[in-house]
Amino acid sequence: MDTDWSVSGLDGRDDVRLVTVELRNPDPVDRQVRVDNRLDGPVLPPRRAGVPDPGWDRDGFTGVVPAGGRLSLGYACPAAPGQPPVSVVNEGRASERPTDDTETAVRELADPRPPADAVPDAPPDGGDGGGSDTDAGGRGDSPPAPVASWLAAVERRIERGERLTDASVVTAVGGVKTIAADGQDVADLDARVATDAVALRTVAARATALVERAEAVDIPVEALRRLS
Repeated sequence: MDTDWSVSGLDGRDDVRLVTVELRNPDPVDRQVRVDNRLDGPVLPPRRAGVPDPGWDRDGFTGVVPAGGRLSLGYACPAAPGQPPVSVVNEGRASERPTDDTETAVRELADPRPPADAVPDAPPDGGDGGGSDTDAGGRGDSPPAPVASWLAAVERRIERGERLTDASVVTAVGGVKTIAADGQDVADLDARVATDAVALRTVAARATALVERAEAVDIPVEALRRLS
């Protein structure tokens, strides 16, 4: 199991670390892994509607790295910097394989599906903010609908956090009331935005690498047609 990790600080916060981990499985079988946080603080994992994503607990993550594939993880931790930030244990062959290639792709993209709190905020004009089921693959410069929805949800959380950053008392009270109306609190928003930053960095790095690979593709279409 090949492992890469990074630790960065959270802008404006000296007491929170953002940890990203990428696991690569060169084997022809799925592998069960355990990733434990080694920093001196609790894990603040990615969440959906206030609930940690599957596989996460206070100390780390347990999951499966697909055969010949990779798994990208990210979390926040209120702690001083330390290296290495995680320990990774290969627990052997996984008991179950992913059901299809779509599930594997979603895992490699750090699960870009929209969080539950993105659903009530549909655009007022009835649009879906990023396409429909018929163009889920995206068209031109429009990303697939799940990615567009996820980005829109992240942007809304960031905007709420920005309104509370160095806010006046009046603005802060209004922002807190808005967050409470959605069944959240300020601490949850802060943790969500922190994990959003981790996920965005992970997706951005992977997307940049894929862009370079895609631009380097030059399929000899005509020559291959003559072979068919």
